[in-house]
Amino acid sequence: MNAREWSLRIADLARREHCALVDLLLALAEFDRIGVHRHLGFPSLFDYLNREVGLSRGSAYYRQVAARLVGKFPEVVEPLRDGRLCISNVPQLAKVMTEENRATVMRKFFHCSKQEAKQVVAEMLPAEVVPRRTVVTVGPLPAPVEPAHVVVQPVELDLTHPEGMKPVLEVRRTVVEPLTEHETRMHVTVSPAFMTLLKKARAGQSHVQPGATDEQVLTAALDLLIEKQGKRKASVPAKVKREVVKRDEGKCQWKLDSGGVCGSTVRLEVDHVVPRGKGGPSTIENCRILCRLCRSRHNLHYAASDLMPRASVETLSAWGLRIFDAA
Repeated sequence: MNAREWSLRIADLARREHCALVDLLLALAEFDRIGVHRHLGFPSLFDYLNREVGLSRGSAYYRQVAARLVGKFPEVVEPLRDGRLCISNVPQLAKVMTEENRATVMRKFFHCSKQEAKQVVAEMLPAEVVPRRTVVTVGPLPAPVEPAHVVVQPVELDLTHPEGMKPVLEVRRTVVEPLTEHETRMHVTVSPAFMTLLKKARAGQSHVQPGATDEQVLTAALDLLIEKQGKRKASVPAKVKREVVKRDEGKCQWKLDSGGVCGSTVRLEVDHVVPRGKGGPSTIENCRILCRLCRSRHNLHYAASDLMPRASVETLSAWGLRIFDAA
């Protein structure tokens, strides 16, 4: 199959998955309404799904909440069927959906990430008590590892076997928990060196902001960092960059084959539509916002077109994807 046939097959399988999930939820809603699980000796639908059907506790919980929401608000069915609403966001929607707001609240959760769904809930149901104390928990230090003697030999990169490459270590994620519309709790794992720097910065900032909180200290530090970054020599004039960011609304503008744009809001860069190396000017019309991944894909496309000037777009795209799969 070529790339387009693969895409159509994946899209068809995704639609079938959504439809199968909705059929399951509708059946579970009726199953729960009648109380069949109690006749089978299970105290709850969750217990039945977990012990009898064999779903994980997380999957059983999501399906129990979704089945009851579908039973109460049938309009949830179609967004689940066409993929606008993700089942992992249903528990968040269930917290705020009522008879009074049922006509308007659901669309706020369409195409949301789990974090974005939590933010919507925090805006509608802000936490009554917002913790403000900084909590520091000291964990055990990892045991030192003796470096092994490794002999490095040059080998040819085989792009056809990316599974043989060294796996990337998992990066510790910062946990962000929205509490209200304007306040968020952040849990981050840091090193002892970071704590030392924070303590030193807090002491220094006390001359300007007596009794400054950790948030105020870190905000001041980030302001200085952003200011320093802005002073770096850039290939795009500051005025052009501001206008491009405003026009593109701070989102990646790489066009997708399926329509629309990437829309990513992380690791953004100003990119030249026609590269400067090919005479492209640093103007508002020739600049756009791209995330780092899409910008690299754009650069690969031009590099491939130089190597294979008569190649089709599909060939160039496939060549670029092989490089990304191996990277």
